Amino acid sequence: MYRSVLLFTLVGLLLLTRSHCFDSGFSGQEKTTHFGLTECALLRITASYLKSAYGSTDLDNIAGGTGLCDDVETMFNQIQQETRRLGINSKLRSVIDQVCTSNVLVNLEEFTSPSSHFDNEAFIEGSILIANRLADVQTNLMRDSLSVFDARQSFGQAMHTLQDFYAHSNWVELGRRIPNPNISKGQMFDLYAPEGFATCSNCTQQNCAENNILPEILRGQYLTSGYFNIYHTGSSKPKGKCSHGGPFDVTTETDAIGFGINKDNENSDHGSYHIIAAKIALDATVQQLESLWSTVGNDTFGRFLGFHSSSLVIAIDTTGSMGPVIKLVKELAIAIIEFTREENAFFRPSNYIFSPFNDPGWGPLTITTDAQYLIDTIKNLTVSGGGDTPELYYHGVNEALQVCEPNSIVYTFTDAPAKDYYLQPKVLARAIELKSKVFSFYVSSTFPFGKHRRRRNVGEILDGSVDDDLATATGGATIGLNPSRDSNATAAFAIRNLFPKQTLLAITGSDAINRTFAIDANISRMQIDLTSSSSVLTSTSDSLHLIDPDGVSITPVLTADGTYFQLYTIENPRAGLWQISSSQSFSRTIEITIPETSNSSTLTTCRTVLSQPIKRESNNSYGPLLTAPTVNQADLVIVTSCKNLRSSIQSATVELVNKVGQVISVSHASNVTETGSIIFPVQIPNTDFRMVTKIKLIDGSIVQRQSDALISPTSILISITNQPYTFKNNSMVPITFTIYNQAQETLTIHMCALDTLQILGDNGTCRNYTVSNMSYIHDKLNIDINVWLEENHTRNVSNITSGSMTFAITSNSNGRQELKNYQKIPFYIQTREYNDPLPVTSTTTTTLSTSVVSSPITVATTTTNKASSVVSNSTTVANTTTNKASCSSCIYTYSFDAYLIFLLSLIFTYFPIF
Repeated sequence: MYRSVLLFTLVGLLLLTRSHCFDSGFSGQEKTTHFGLTECALLRITASYLKSAYGSTDLDNIAGGTGLCDDVETMFNQIQQETRRLGINSKLRSVIDQVCTSNVLVNLEEFTSPSSHFDNEAFIEGSILIANRLADVQTNLMRDSLSVFDARQSFGQAMHTLQDFYAHSNWVELGRRIPNPNISKGQMFDLYAPEGFATCSNCTQQNCAENNILPEILRGQYLTSGYFNIYHTGSSKPKGKCSHGGPFDVTTETDAIGFGINKDNENSDHGSYHIIAAKIALDATVQQLESLWSTVGNDTFGRFLGFHSSSLVIAIDTTGSMGPVIKLVKELAIAIIEFTREENAFFRPSNYIFSPFNDPGWGPLTITTDAQYLIDTIKNLTVSGGGDTPELYYHGVNEALQVCEPNSIVYTFTDAPAKDYYLQPKVLARAIELKSKVFSFYVSSTFPFGKHRRRRNVGEILDGSVDDDLATATGGATIGLNPSRDSNATAAFAIRNLFPKQTLLAITGSDAINRTFAIDANISRMQIDLTSSSSVLTSTSDSLHLIDPDGVSITPVLTADGTYFQLYTIENPRAGLWQISSSQSFSRTIEITIPETSNSSTLTTCRTVLSQPIKRESNNSYGPLLTAPTVNQADLVIVTSCKNLRSSIQSATVELVNKVGQVISVSHASNVTETGSIIFPVQIPNTDFRMVTKIKLIDGSIVQRQSDALISPTSILISITNQPYTFKNNSMVPITFTIYNQAQETLTIHMCALDTLQILGDNGTCRNYTVSNMSYIHDKLNIDINVWLEENHTRNVSNITSGSMTFAITSNSNGRQELKNYQKIPFYIQTREYNDPLPVTSTTTTTLSTSVVSSPITVATTTTNKASSVVSNSTTVANTTTNKASCSSCIYTYSFDAYLIFLLSLIFTYFPIF
């Protein structure tokens, strides 16, 4: 598998790729990729779960399956059909995507970490990393504020490292055909060769490639793994050690030179072992899922697998100025909750979350599965305080996003700007990660009780006039609120947005419009939403004009009419090319969507994602881009995956369109997979954009879908190196980062770091940097958790505690355009120690016999931080950081007992007893 690392120069961004790990893959690709193995394991455990928990009898062929999965799409469809028969709300597709994507992204985010991939004989470090992440999975699933999303993410990351053990070590070459039971326990009870012990021979010809591991290593059953480095400078491979191998691995140039030992795919240096390694890795992944199920129980494991709904989140401003509208806000919130309680309600949330906010405080959160309890809580809500206009809006939203389910809908109600704008990148990163949409109801200043101060210097404007606000960036909307007439209509709008939907067209602007869009034959209902946050709509016949494919003027049915929105519906629209026009000249958004509740079993659903490539020898795989793209960036791709296409794909294009729907650029598909995934090359424009995919099928029909969120390119970015980070007591850990300025001017860049555990304090830590045009700076942030551990002692900090840290950067260009970007990283606080066994050691490379000590040998190990070589805390331009990835920094302290056992092993080796 290729992992990718971002190497920046003064002239821009270069994506370097390498062959390293099982190939990454994506859904529907090869069955032996990281994605394919994890997807197969999830499908099998899901079938077993449905048999056990729901008595299903139709999934025996999946639950009892062995070996690799040949057709995951058929397996998935069979499971989905069974969940519909059982009446179970299933988010399995979303769960598979999240777990598998988290697995694949380890190749990008932890590219240089030996422990993440079992490189460089980092057996103890890799085992501890797996143990920490699996412990974090259980912690997230078993705490009161259960976080299924974070649990899935940690599980996917842990499985990447676990699977790489079989691709990168010599476990298979040693004749092992079952999973190693110890590598998930933070220990290695297997003998493995220390740094001074040769493991491979020189081999530069194909005829010796798969026999380059020394015979004494195989006879003695000693574990080893390949060393890997892409840099000629920095740490070197110890003499006589095996290399990982592949075109980018420079360790193949030093003894032992030549071929490596990886089994990442069938074309790898040890490719003939690839299928065997993949089968063992699959079995190991299934075993970890079974272990998790046994630990957390049926109900929680079912939530882990996605057998539940998303959360319904309501966040309300409770300052005194909301007094004139609080009655309306309560009515709206209660109406939404009541709708979800109806007997035949399609949307039933797994829980309800209420998050009040004001100034100077926020909270407490109410998290409940009891709808009536939340209704009573909201009925008793009172308003008070405030007075300086801006409120702690983002604190209220952030608290809810930390505990809500993926794909949740968030409704916020306020009448003021956000005082805590610095939290916006952190909140946006979390919302995008969760694929959750924010709908902001805003009391406009056109009414006498609305707050009139709207300047950026008092907080972020939340009235919809800012293009990159939270609602727009997440694919939601900002809607004005008129207390005098909008109660029932606004409730209808909110309820309509509870349902998942596919977007055909979205346009934001104040000019007259005239656009075309395609309706396919699988669509039985079309919805048109016209919304505004500051301009009063009038319900007239001139609002919208629609022409169907036959040239007939169509009048849509008006289903709800408010001061700031109009909702229309068209049943059974004719397939073909439609035209929509409007002569109205006020700021508004027009969105044409298809509800997924409408004939959902046959509805064509598509998902389009801006992605970063992970190149490999065999083919390409992709992971979603988790930061803002940079202007003119050309190393990204757009991936569209569709289900229920009526026929095969003939051709496909993707259009980048600006917020008013004008086409910026058009890209043609570079690859169409058999499963309907379409790959498009893309160059990022210098303006906000959405992505519109148009697919022409061989039957002549056209399928059109548009991404919801408005993407804002930037000219600044931040990269966090040496991931993953684990913090321990009495240790100072530097987080190293690089800030890049790809603009044509010198910029002052403001950086703020915030974390979910408040290690950096409630408001985080901030710094300013002056960065020349087309340049970059290195810096570090030293983390000391001792104070945090002391303050949290009474809270019974668990052995493994996880959190995340968001690094947000902002700047203003000379044209006063605000530039923004961010990167979010996970971290772990480890308060337990593992017992590390002693690697077999010797002062000579004399051949070892097959008579070896099989019992574990214990050693007290002090492991230095492999990422300790960092750039000094300065803003020196163009300094470089070398990753110290060797094991030369590992210090082994031997106990007398261990030494005695080792001496006995030498005696038995050279003087065998018969």
